[in-house]
Formats: sequence, structure tokens, C-alpha cells
Amino acid sequence: MLNIKRYWFLIVMLVIGIIPCTYATNGDFSHGYGMKAKGMGGAGVALPQDAIAAATNPAGMVMVGGRLDLGVDWFRPIRDAEVTGNAGPANNISYDASKKKDFFIPEFGYNKMLGTDMSIGVSVYGNGGMNTSYTRNITLFSNSNSAGVDFAQLIVAPTVA
Repeated sequence: MLNIKRYWFLIVMLVIGIIPCTYATNGDFSHGYGMKAKGMGGAGVALPQDAIAAATNPAGMVMVGGRLDLGVDWFRPIRDAEVTGNAGPANNISYDASKKKDFFIPEFGYNKMLGTDMSIGVSVYGNGGMNTSYTRNITLFSNSNSAGVDFAQLIVAPTVA
């Protein structure tokens, strides 16, 4: 007889291994601002490490010291849509929205210490950059062949901390 209490960890790991991975993005907002924050899953609010810290926690600029940081984020989302379950088979179609696949989002940060507990700086970073450009119209929503969305922001955040 198999003792489940003894092998619970192994059973949980096997179940987790069977579940397929999901890759997703929210597109409009990054999971972190600054390469170091992105590398930590967006933990830059609690642990500022570069001059892009003002994007999430302006007070953190005093903790990073005097520095200059530059970066470019390569964002490559694959976007598509699929309509299924309609009575009219012409409306059950897959759509590709990835006409443009590569997006390069810049970031820049400068911080100057004005003493041991005061700094002045600026963080410049991007939001968005992901668009959709469908190659054919979505018959349920539009008669146009140019359906899509394009959204990009560049934020300049001057700080005194």
C-alpha cells in the first residue's frame, strides 16, 4: 500500500510538472522598470538598485547613490485571436495580430546626491509599445481591414528625494 503522506511532495511535483506552461503579458505595463528590477520580477519598489527607481518609488532614488543608467528593453509579444463556436462557420476564424513583432523600449536614469540623505534625479522610461495590427478584419467587430490598437508612453519623472 502506498503511503500518500510519505510521498506528498513527490506527488505535488508530478502534478505541477503535468500542468502546461502559460506565457502571457499585459502589454501596457512592465513587470518592472529598470533592468535590475525586471531581473527580480519587479521588486524595485522595495529594493531600488538603479536610477530608474523613480518609476515605482521616487523615495528610493536617495538609496541608489549618484549614478547614470541607460537601457533598452526588447519586447517581443506574439498576439493573436481566435473566434470559435459561432453558428456561421465564416465567423470561426483565427487572426494574427503580430504584424510588428519587435518593440524596443528605452530607459534612462540619472541621480545626483546632494548630501548623504538628499538627491535630485530624473528617470525616463517607457510604457506600452505593444500594438495589434490584424491582417484581416474581425467580422464580428469591424468591416475594416485595419483593425488594431497602438499604445505607447514615454514618462519623464523628475525627483527630489
